[in-house]
This record gives sequence, C-alpha cells and structure tokens, in this order.
Amino acid sequence: MIRHIIFDCFGTLIDTGNNSIKAVEQILFNVGVHVDAKEFYEAWKEKKRQKMYTPIFLNEKTLFEVSLSETFAQYGIVADASKEVTPMIHSLFAERLVFSDVYEALEKLASVNIDIAIGSTTDTDSLLYYLELNQLSFSHIYTSEDMQVYKPDIKFYKTILRRSGWLAEECLFVGDSYIDDVCGPQKVGMKTVLLDRKALYKNTELSPQPDFVIHSLPELVNIMTTGLPKL
Repeated sequence: MIRHIIFDCFGTLIDTGNNSIKAVEQILFNVGVHVDAKEFYEAWKEKKRQKMYTPIFLNEKTLFEVSLSETFAQYGIVADASKEVTPMIHSLFAERLVFSDVYEALEKLASVNIDIAIGSTTDTDSLLYYLELNQLSFSHIYTSEDMQVYKPDIKFYKTILRRSGWLAEECLFVGDSYIDDVCGPQKVGMKTVLLDRKALYKNTELSPQPDFVIHSLPELVNIMTTGLPKL
C-alpha cells in the first residue's frame, strides 16, 4: 500500500519555462559569440551532469560555473566563466510558477492521508524560494545540496528513506525524468510514476518500465484512488 509520495519539483510541479535558454542567450551575447543557444545549452547540461558525480560534492551553482568553463573551452570561447555564469545563477531565482493542475491535485492527495515530500536535484535555497513563491508547503523536503548527492545515485533515495523512516515499498516517486525519477527510485524498491506532460515517452522497450505513465496530475489522483493499469 502506498502511504508516501515523493515528488520531483522542477518540470513536475513547477514549470521551468525557457529561463535557462534566455540565460544562455544573454551569456553568449555578453561574450560576443554567435552560437545556437539551445545547442550550447545542451552541451553545457551534459558537462554539468558529468560533474555531478565527482568524489567531492559540488552544489548546483558551482556546477554551473565549472561546467560553463569547460563548455567555453569546447567552443573555443575565451572568457571568465566565474563572471559570465551570472545570468544562469540569476535564472535560478526567476519567476517560475506551478503547473495549473498542481494545487488541486495536492489538496486531493492530502485528503486521503498521503504523506507528500519533495526530492529534488537542486540547491536548497532556490527550491525554498520557489516553494514560497508558489505558496507550496511540504513537511518533508530533500534536496541534493542538503543530502550531498544527486539523482540517480542510489544514495539519494536511500537517504530519503533513512531520514523519513519510510519503507520503500510504501513510497511512490513521481517525476518527469526517466533516469532520475524511474530508474533511480526503482533500485531501492520504490514504485514510480513518470509524468509525461508532453506525451514524449514512447519507448516501452526500456527496462525498467515506470509503474505508471501519466500526462497530468489528476491522473495521479485517480491512480491513488482506483489503481489504474500500469500503462
């Protein structure tokens, strides 16, 4: 029986919009380089992800700076990443609002006595900023910065279980990332829901499969009340 739901935050509850791309466009303008912003951002994200799993934990702001330096080098850009990263750091505190289905879904889930937590790959201050901005309150909040580990490292999910005292088989992890919110949680025995708002998930040959695939949070409420089929 599911007693606890752990939500990813960004892309799941809070819409990240295009703030990151705007930040990249500003950075490229500042250094006077004409490069496709989306292409640059994808290269930057990959560098950042690679740096997440170094022996010494780096918070998100530091990751952005270090990986930007490497991305500049990849593109042959001579610039000081510690200064030019500023627009991206500012974007971490831009106006990002919840998806339209969030408040009602959370209210209904709370009414059926489900513990609700946040498990997010982010810095603590930026997460708390957005929760306050959107008037969201959770009794259990877990960030990568606080736990010193990023998804999908198994330590991320084990730390949540250890700190909460919850049993893995009683937890449902809900998020928009197949790797972070399905593969990772399932390794510790949690059930998973892939929130596929844009209906992009087509590969049913992947293993493991999410326990559920949904396209909006009202579908999650239905799962919790009626136990719909997996896919």
